[in-house]
Amino acid sequence: MSEIERRCPNCEALVSADADWCGQCFSDLRPPPEPSSVPEPTSATAPPPPPPATTEVAPDEAVATGDARDATDPFWPCSVCGAHNPIFLEVCETCGTAFAAVMRGVTRRDVDPDAARTRSLVFPGAGHAMLGYPIDGFARGVLFGLALGLTLFLGIAAPRTGPMLLALLLTLGLAIAVYVLSALEIKDLAARGRLIVPSKYLLWGSVGVMFLVVGAIAMSVATSGRR
Repeated sequence: MSEIERRCPNCEALVSADADWCGQCFSDLRPPPEPSSVPEPTSATAPPPPPPATTEVAPDEAVATGDARDATDPFWPCSVCGAHNPIFLEVCETCGTAFAAVMRGVTRRDVDPDAARTRSLVFPGAGHAMLGYPIDGFARGVLFGLALGLTLFLGIAAPRTGPMLLALLLTLGLAIAVYVLSALEIKDLAARGRLIVPSKYLLWGSVGVMFLVVGAIAMSVATSGRR
């Protein structure tokens, strides 16, 4: 019995029984791979995950939870009236006390405002320190002393030129402004812990005046050198 001829399915050329490639068209003669015998998972073997558990909250419990969360919100206590204010407010919504006053300290209520004003009239800043605001009092005392010292120096030792007279007026005006402001602030500071002019603004304004004074002195020196 003759052996069965094997032909290429692509070009019908004769090929050997154990050939993997056709010698004419180079077609692949190897049998296709057998399908995998591993069964694919079905819905029967992989049950769906259980639904997430949900808990219902009673209306009373929800209200109580909201109240507890509101109670833990950040706040700052007013040093004058004791009210609790949200942290984003800059002044007390009850009495109008500034948040900066709370950070500086608590106003001493046992001090007589008239006595504090008298101290401020003796030397600016002394009344602020008496009321429990030593930092603000120190700032006003230093500015007044510096402005008064420059005024005396310019009035005695400086030549009588236009720029020097301007510098003298600037330092004298700064000294008077700090003196009057310190006395006027005592009433509001004793009652509500509020400053008419915050110390940082007062310091920046004084720095600007000092720059003008230095510029006037430099202009006077340059004018004298030309002569």
